[in-house]
Amino acid sequence: MARRSIFLVLALVLAACGGGAHHRSAARSCTDPRAAADLARLRADVAAIRLAARRSVKDTLKGNARVNRAADRFLLDVGRAHVSLLVQNRFIDHAAAALVGTCQQCFQALEAVRPIPAISHAGRCG
Repeated sequence: MARRSIFLVLALVLAACGGGAHHRSAARSCTDPRAAADLARLRADVAAIRLAARRSVKDTLKGNARVNRAADRFLLDVGRAHVSLLVQNRFIDHAAAALVGTCQQCFQALEAVRPIPAISHAGRCG
């Protein structure tokens, strides 16, 4: 039963990946030329959050100093990034996943900056 579930999930993931080249090229045409540097910065920020979250914390509500600095840097960079709202939202997903169980206030701050209402009303290049 577990194998069937794994294969089903794998099949769904592979099916969802089909035809991605067309969508990726369309998304690139909508972005600002500065987006590549911003994407690299956001990836580095998420990696820093992951690294900081590996250290033990005494208080999972507040986290530790490294987690707080990494989350603050990410929040600043995601606010300045010249990428679409969907890309911002996805990076927030990754950062929030890295923080689970480490800093509840940081997690809530990430959830608070999600551009969800703006995404629903934005055009394709919003």
